Order: sequence, then C-alpha cells, then structure tokens
Amino acid sequence: MAIQAGMKDQDDNDRDGSVPLVRSVQRAMAILKCFEGHGLQTLAEITKATGLDKGTTRRLLMTLMTDGFIVQDPITQRYGLGRAIRTLAAGVVVEFDLRSIVVPELSELAAELQITAFLSVYRDHQAVCLERVHDMNGMEVRWWSVGGTLPLNCGGAPKVLLSWQSEAEIDHALAHQPPSPMTPKSRLDIAGLKQYLALVKQRGWDLAVDDVMVGLTALAVPILDAKGQLICAISIAGLTPQMVRRGKPAHLDRLKAAAHQIQTVLHAAQS
Repeated sequence: MAIQAGMKDQDDNDRDGSVPLVRSVQRAMAILKCFEGHGLQTLAEITKATGLDKGTTRRLLMTLMTDGFIVQDPITQRYGLGRAIRTLAAGVVVEFDLRSIVVPELSELAAELQITAFLSVYRDHQAVCLERVHDMNGMEVRWWSVGGTLPLNCGGAPKVLLSWQSEAEIDHALAHQPPSPMTPKSRLDIAGLKQYLALVKQRGWDLAVDDVMVGLTALAVPILDAKGQLICAISIAGLTPQMVRRGKPAHLDRLKAAAHQIQTVLHAAQS
C-alpha cells in the first residue's frame, strides 16, 4: 500500500489556510517511514510504497545517504536505514515520559500494599529496571537495582517482557543470555521456558515464586500501547506470604487496575 504523506502543492496549503508544508521534506519522511517493519528494500519497492516516481525516489535516497539516514548494500543494491536513525532514536524521551506516568501509580501500590514496585523495559535483548519504589513501612526488595538487569528466566517482569517478543527474538535473547540458575526454582530448560512464556502471554501476567531469591515472590503484568504492542512491564515484589494466597497471586486485580490506569494515560498521550 502506498504511503500518502499529505503531499499537497504549496498553493493548496495556502488556499485552505493550513500551515505551508515543504513537499521535499514530506517525501523524504515518506521514504523513511516505508522502512517501518522492513529491512533492506529495492528501489522499486520503495517507489511502490511511497507512491513517488522512480527518479524522485532515487534522488531523495541519495540525499539521505549523504548524512547517514539511508545506506545501500553494495552487493544487492538494496537500501536500508542508516546509523543516523539510531543516533537520533537514542534521544527520544520515551523513558522519561514513562517514568512521569508510571511512578505515581507505583508509589500508590507500594504504599498501599507495603511492597516494592518496579518499572522495567526490554532493551538490547535484556530486561532493564527503570524505576524501583518501596514503602518505608515495608520490606524493601533490592534484588533489582535501577539500571540493572535480571536473567530473562527469573523474576516476573523479565518473563513478561520476554513473552511479548517475537519467536525469533526469544531465540536470539536466550542464545545471547542463556537461562541462569539464581535459585533451585529458576527455570533452566529452554524448551520448557518457551512453553511457559506462551502461557504468560496468554494469561497476561506472571507470578514468580522463589526463582530469584527463596522466600520472595514477584507479580508482573505488561503495559501495552493502543495496538497491543509491549511498552514496558510493572511488577510488585515482597515476602511470599504477602504475595501468594492459596497458590494464587494475592494482588493481581490491584496490579491489573494500575496497569489499566497507566495504559489509559499513555494511550491518551499517544493519540
């Protein structure tokens, strides 16, 4: 399907009273956007996706290549996104926005339940802690420091984060970071772990009992965008008697309610 980037003539914009748009910039953005969900593409594929003619497409590609936004495979002659895109992406303030929205909810959870609450993201094939909030009257769980990682087979949030990845990414992540035995309860069998991850995604939560530290339990749920794609995970952790009742997660409904509130605010901010 061709990407229509609103490429109206300058005169059209002036007549309808809207802000004048620069057509060449719009066309360049259309080329960059056509790589979403794709790797390398041929000139013909890019031309079809953007709805531009071949000559215009080629000139814009050459221009974008000069500043590293586009690269070309010298053997196949196909085009792809360049390192400049990654450099710019590093400056996006998504994590700052996440903290400002999520931390107040985590603080409420920690104070209400007298537990420790975490915000985490999936980054570079790892589960990374962005924030940790604990109640001053409760026990602080320190197993996961801000900026730190946990093995993907241990803890509630790491398994939730991994379960929402593609099958190829799960294989790559587990090859990059094989399951680690933090306690005798840690899941080490890759085939069994992958089956368990499918269950975690299906039910939408994970309860991790004793697999990071014996006597402690974590409960985690995902935060999804409006399209159902993973943004991050929130989790709570404490002594097992606090977290588990009759073999079931004690605070699942409360954690789901917090996740729903966070998603509502995030969806509004993204719309």
